[in-house]
Amino acid sequence: MKNFRYLLEISLSLVLYLIVLTFSLNYLKKDNLDHTVQIIICLLPVLPCIFTVMSVIRLINRLDELQRQIQLNALAFAFTGTALATFSYGFLENIGFPHFPIFMIWPIMATLWGMGVAFGIWRYR
Repeated sequence: MKNFRYLLEISLSLVLYLIVLTFSLNYLKKDNLDHTVQIIICLLPVLPCIFTVMSVIRLINRLDELQRQIQLNALAFAFTGTALATFSYGFLENIGFPHFPIFMIWPIMATLWGMGVAFGIWRYR
């Protein structure tokens, strides 16, 4: 039942995100928008992301101690691994490597988080 509630929350927040993102991208195509309105419309998709964050935190709060430990270790791995990767690549940009798009940080962190969870599950099996 816990997983169903989480899946429902995450699914609803992702659907809301897609709706708001579509609205935002289409509305921003208008030429006569005030700069302040552009900023507000551009940041609207962040609101459903807040619901996603809240869902993940609620899920972690419902986990038992072992699962929390696995998640904590996975998140620590993802955080420090992403920091190390992006920091290292920043040095490579100094010698002509292409600019690293900031939108890539979340996929890297999510991938490392997933790898950390998989390792934790394997370790405690």
